[in-house]
Amino acid sequence: MDVLYLILAGLAGGFMAGLLGIGGGIFYLLVLPFALARVGVNDQEMVQYVIANSLFGTLFAALSGSLTQMRNKTFYLKPVLWVSLGAITVSLLTINFFVNTPLYSKQIFNIVVIFLLVFILWRSLRKSAVVGLGNKEGEKPHKPGWFVGAGGTGGLVAALSGLGGGAIVVPFLTLILGMDIKKAKSISLGMIFFTSLMITCFNMTETPRFDVDYNNLGYIVFPIVIPLGIGVVISSPLGVKAATKMSSRLITLLFSLFIFVVILKKAFELIPG
Repeated sequence: MDVLYLILAGLAGGFMAGLLGIGGGIFYLLVLPFALARVGVNDQEMVQYVIANSLFGTLFAALSGSLTQMRNKTFYLKPVLWVSLGAITVSLLTINFFVNTPLYSKQIFNIVVIFLLVFILWRSLRKSAVVGLGNKEGEKPHKPGWFVGAGGTGGLVAALSGLGGGAIVVPFLTLILGMDIKKAKSISLGMIFFTSLMITCFNMTETPRFDVDYNNLGYIVFPIVIPLGIGVVISSPLGVKAATKMSSRLITLLFSLFIFVVILKKAFELIPG
C-alpha cells in the first residue's frame, strides 16, 4: 500500500508538473515527510532529505515534460541553457554552503517557503488581474543576462525549498519579460531538468549526518523516489497535453491555487505541537 500511495502521488505530481511547469515539487513536499519518517529519517535532517528527494522526483517530471515539448516542437533550447546556467550555479552553491548543513533547520525551511510563495502568489494574482498574462504587447526584448537572472532566482528556490524553481521562473518570465505562459512553462521544465539533475548528482555524493541505511545513496532514498518517479513519468505528458487545451488565464489561476495549498501546509507546520 505504501508503494501504491507513492505511485499515486507521483501521478498527481507529474500531471501538475506538465500542466503548470512547476516540476511537481508541491506534491513531493506534501508526501515525502510522511514517507521518509516511516523509513527512519531523523527529524533533525528531514529537511535535507525532503529537498534532495523532491528534486530527484522533480527530475523525472521535468525530463518527461521536456521530451513531450520536443516532440511538439515547443522546446526552446537556447533560453533553457541560459536559464539553467544561472540556476545550476546558484543552487549548488546554496546547497553546499547552507542547505546541507545544520544551519538549515525545519523551522527556517518552512518560513522561507511561506514568505517566498506568499510573494509569488501576490505578484501572480495582482498582475493577472491587470493584464491577464504578462504583457499584452507581446514578449519584451531582452539579453541572455535576463535569462541567467531568472535561472539564478529559480535555482535559489530549488535549493531552499525543493520545489524545482518553476514556481518563480514562470512568473519571472511572464510578468517581467512579458512572455506567454506556455512558452515560459516549456523553458521552466527544461531548466528544472538540468538543475535537478546536477543537484541530484551532488546529493548522491554527500554524507548525511544521520544515515537511514535504507537502500539510499547520500540523501537519495531509492525505495521512496522510484515509485514516485514511475507515477510522474506516466502522467507528466498528460499534463503537457492538457495545458495545450486550456486558456492561459486558467493555467495562471491553477498555478496560484497550488501555491496557496503549500502556503497553508507550511503555516500549519509552524504551529507548536
